[in-house]
Amino acid sequence: MMKNTIIKLLLACLMLLLSAGVTADDYADGMAALTGGDYTTAYRTFKRLAKRDHVEAQFQLGMLYLHGRGTKQNTQQGVNWLKQAAEDGYYYLAANELGQIYLAGQWVERSESEAIKWLELATQIAEENEDEAEDGCD
Repeated sequence: MMKNTIIKLLLACLMLLLSAGVTADDYADGMAALTGGDYTTAYRTFKRLAKRDHVEAQFQLGMLYLHGRGTKQNTQQGVNWLKQAAEDGYYYLAANELGQIYLAGQWVERSESEAIKWLELATQIAEENEDEAEDGCD
């Protein structure tokens, strides 16, 4: 019984390690498709990764939805994916983009308070990342 449990745990760990490498490769493939103008492939790749909590893919998927590239334009979905990347993934670019969207009233009702909320989060993330980078340079 214990031996089976250990084997199952080892297999689960191996699968996690293998899937992490695939995720990085898949994201690179999605970015290559995006920069090459193959928006449908980029959309499919980023959607699959976004559902697996890949923060950068969530951001890219949100942008594809906002601009209707590779999929039908759906601004609500786009904003939702950006929010997920900003809140759950603590991703600077997503928070900054949301701040700009709310400030301009583009795709959402204009709201200075929402814009400030997201821009402050973007600033906080950037400052924390800067502190971490500085800590590594000693």
